[in-house]
Amino acid sequence: MNEKRQPHLLTGLIVFFVGCFVVSSHAAVTSIGEINVKDDDQGLVPAGSTVTLIVTLRIDRSLAKPVDEDIRTIEIILPAGFIVEPSNFKSFSRDGQQTGAVLEPVGSRLHIRLDKPITDLENTLNEIVFDGIAPNPTLAEDTTAEEVTFRARLRNLEDVPIGGFIQPGNTDGKLNNDDFTLQIIPNVPPAPVERFSGTRDANGENDVTLIWRKSDNPDVAGYFIYRNDAPRIDIKVELDSSRNTEVFLDVNVAPGTHDYAIEAYKTPLLRSERSDTVTVEVLPDTAPPQPPQNLTVVESDDVINVSWIASPTPDVVKYRLFFGQQGKQLTRLINQDGSIVEIAAEGSNAFLDERRLGVGAFTYAIEAMDEVGNRSEQVSQVLRILGKPFPNPFTPLSNNPDFNRVVFPARAIEGVEGEFSVLIFNINGVLIRELKSADPGARDLEWDGKDEVGDLVESGVYVYQIQVGESFDTGTVIVAK
Repeated sequence: MNEKRQPHLLTGLIVFFVGCFVVSSHAAVTSIGEINVKDDDQGLVPAGSTVTLIVTLRIDRSLAKPVDEDIRTIEIILPAGFIVEPSNFKSFSRDGQQTGAVLEPVGSRLHIRLDKPITDLENTLNEIVFDGIAPNPTLAEDTTAEEVTFRARLRNLEDVPIGGFIQPGNTDGKLNNDDFTLQIIPNVPPAPVERFSGTRDANGENDVTLIWRKSDNPDVAGYFIYRNDAPRIDIKVELDSSRNTEVFLDVNVAPGTHDYAIEAYKTPLLRSERSDTVTVEVLPDTAPPQPPQNLTVVESDDVINVSWIASPTPDVVKYRLFFGQQGKQLTRLINQDGSIVEIAAEGSNAFLDERRLGVGAFTYAIEAMDEVGNRSEQVSQVLRILGKPFPNPFTPLSNNPDFNRVVFPARAIEGVEGEFSVLIFNINGVLIRELKSADPGARDLEWDGKDEVGDLVESGVYVYQIQVGESFDTGTVIVAK
């Protein structure tokens, strides 16, 4: 019985190994790809229109076999009704470098034949750009979009396909179509935009506020705003918005007379008629920006962290920092290399001052500056770097937060690291309060004059012990109620 089964087993093994060989031969070159419509992220094409298509392919040839898997042709199979002529071919590029190729229609297929075959073992990003005429099915305005699917594959020097069709996927790294399928939509433009108007800023800014009535067409994806000969501004429709009026602020407009117009669009190719022109006279910018907010200055590990919340004024271009000892005139803050500290508005809202300041009280200040040099009011913050508890004496019943609590600094013990705590004893040596922070990086601890049960202690002298790691320091503080 075993002898009868052996021929079948042998046949099965042969089929298995042949199958493995075939699969591996097709899997040596792997690719993913997508097709996109130029200037459109949704893969929408108006019926019967001419569009520029961009096919992006990520081709991995790290395991490619010589000759059999050298690439001569990229084949694209068009959906029914799509027309592409040889003259419609625009370019073929590999990793951003254009290289020679021609487009040859073969029935419903496009053959992009490369002047120089791809024979290296690289992982590359390949882009094919060509114009095509979309099919023109009969679509009513309220008809659901019709899907059309492209397919792509590679062909070798002998014009034999290398593996199967390329799988779709995000290839260009952008949030767009990410597929080989496009949507054919009715070629019906939206209605023109109504009630379009523009006004200059009334508070001295060189800004223009544009207002218009929101389109009732749910297929409108956005609006194109035109100012003189400047590049058009693309305003996307905010999804799920319930407002009936759209508003756009055109910031930092050059002084002078400016003409504005607007279009609604379903796709960049399917736009409404342009609105009537609105003329706005823009004056020079004389308005100081609003200051930054919530300036915070914190000492940590012998460096000073300065941070803030950005100014709400949209034309702020940078922030300038100032510094000085408390009570003295502030000057521009200087980097360690001698340069003046200026932080670009589009950068981080923070600065790290790595100077060792020593013990004392210091003031940091910040101001915002716009594109023409208008400056905001300064916002300041005092930093106290203490060597001993301060203030001493202190008054727990005072309304002034600078004097109704005593601050114990970790730097009272120089050059040590570890857990930071403070013990407070009365004059008889009885422990009345222990201070610890939940933050292991805390550099200060505060005592509000209360004991462990929350009662204010009596006026008098109290002994403290500051401990950092295994080191400690002692002294006295005076409570004056």
